[in-house]
Amino acid sequence: MTEPNPSRVPLVLRGFGAVLLLVGVAGYFLPAPPVHWTALIPAGLGLAALLVSLAGRWPVVAAIGGALVAMVALAGGGSALVQLPALLSGEAGAAVASRSATAAAAIMALGGLVWALRSGRGRPA
Repeated sequence: MTEPNPSRVPLVLRGFGAVLLLVGVAGYFLPAPPVHWTALIPAGLGLAALLVSLAGRWPVVAAIGGALVAMVALAGGGSALVQLPALLSGEAGAAVASRSATAAAAIMALGGLVWALRSGRGRPA
């Protein structure tokens, strides 16, 4: 008898949440003061992703909640992706770096959620 395939959705959401927590805390504490409290928004979204991962017993529900968190993160940080060349050349500041990292993490989380749902249903990953 084979063991049931455990859902990978909580794993994806925990990784996404941890990355967003790191981005938020780094965005608040690493730049020179004054730093606005809005630099902690990615950390709040990371906490939301970690809380949604607790619904892992219901992978589809957790994936929908995680996708909503990822879409909010992408909506907030997606506009900074066009500023990546300026960031890489050193012309952009910490806010652009934080927003770009948040958007990149959201894109990867959405892809990870799709992968987790597909592999959790017995389809090849």
